[in-house]
Amino acid sequence: MPTFPHIQRSDSGLLFSHLRMSRPPLLKRLRALAERWTILSSSELRERGIHHQIVKRAVERGVLTKLDRGLYLASDCVLDLQHRIIVACKRVPHGVVCLETSLRFHGILHSNSDVIWMAIHRKARKPVVKGVAVRFVRFSGDALTQGVVNTRINGVPVRVYSVAKTVADCLKYRNKIGVLVAMHILRESIRQKKCSRERLLHFARICRVSRLVGVRR
Repeated sequence: MPTFPHIQRSDSGLLFSHLRMSRPPLLKRLRALAERWTILSSSELRERGIHHQIVKRAVERGVLTKLDRGLYLASDCVLDLQHRIIVACKRVPHGVVCLETSLRFHGILHSNSDVIWMAIHRKARKPVVKGVAVRFVRFSGDALTQGVVNTRINGVPVRVYSVAKTVADCLKYRNKIGVLVAMHILRESIRQKKCSRERLLHFARICRVSRLVGVRR
């Protein structure tokens, strides 16, 4: 009778032993995921078969840093603008990155601020976000839903307002970010041709700041 690697002979007959499938250690897999995605949530780890005990061990060994409940960062990662946007969008999935943060994302404004600005519905409960500093403004109607750009950072979905919508928002909230800053943003968006005049006027009407861009309703 031919012999097989998973069957052993004995005097009493045949004894079957389980085959051990070779697979990389879970901690090694987790390290690879962290290097690829940088920021990971508990749900994403579960989907990839990583048990919470493995995550806990990774934190203890310095592979991951716990940012907030259910949110982890690769330990060797520095939280730059893009990573802070990812954290904010993961924590507030229905929010939209806006104002100064959106301008920095689009390359119009340069700032060293660590604050992430997000728009939420005017009736929404204010989220509690740990790990990054987030400031909220409340929009409603077209001011909330129009001009949203669905994009990705390191493969992670994020929601950011377009340049034209952001410029109009900055004019509307000029008292929050500074009148001089708001007018500078308007001039720069036009000078750099970051948005068309038609789109800017469209969102200026929605935000009721048409007079600030030279057009009356």
